[in-house]
Amino acid sequence: MKKIKLFLILITISAVSGCAASSKTVAKPPMAEPVGQAPAITTEQGVVNPPPVEAPAPDIAAEPSMPAIPEYMEPAPASEEALQPVRMQYSQAMNLISEFMEIKVDSTGPDEKVHSGVSENNLITMKIREDNRGVKEASMKFIYPERIDKTTAELNNAMMSRFLKNIAPETEDWNARIKQMLDRFNSMAKGSDGIAVEDIGLANNRNIHILYDKNADYVEITFKALP
Repeated sequence: MKKIKLFLILITISAVSGCAASSKTVAKPPMAEPVGQAPAITTEQGVVNPPPVEAPAPDIAAEPSMPAIPEYMEPAPASEEALQPVRMQYSQAMNLISEFMEIKVDSTGPDEKVHSGVSENNLITMKIREDNRGVKEASMKFIYPERIDKTTAELNNAMMSRFLKNIAPETEDWNARIKQMLDRFNSMAKGSDGIAVEDIGLANNRNIHILYDKNADYVEITFKALP
């Protein structure tokens, strides 16, 4: 009888415990945050939800751009200096001549030089003026004394021919022209008729001036590049 009462008491206690447990609220598990959503950022003012992250756009190859067609531009007018003919240079004027003459240079200004020289026998002299563009003027004097020997005369003639070929290479036969010049010089008589001049016009504003002076026994040839 005591065992039955004890059993009933245990049953009663179990029933009361079950009721108490059933009366309690069951807590729900926390909901998972949406996939792809960045976690919320908590600041002093509150919770800030950042904007949703967009998926990157697919990589599409850009089409090649068409080359731009350049606009027509009228060419700039040529400068006055560019339109001027090219000047002869000092090295051209003295080609195969400087070896037979002693040359010195006198600078007359910042933009001009004067070269002068004389042959060993003192029968040929020269002078060349040049600026930053080239030779402005070149002259050579050839002295033919009355009793000049054949070898010296031939040397004068050879130097005259070389000088004329340097300053006017476009003229084909200077040797024939020099013969005419010397024939004229030798036929002249001293006195009032002992001086004569001759001009030979060249292309590109160039000129050769020849002075015959029978009284002083020389022929002077002057090349000028006209401005």
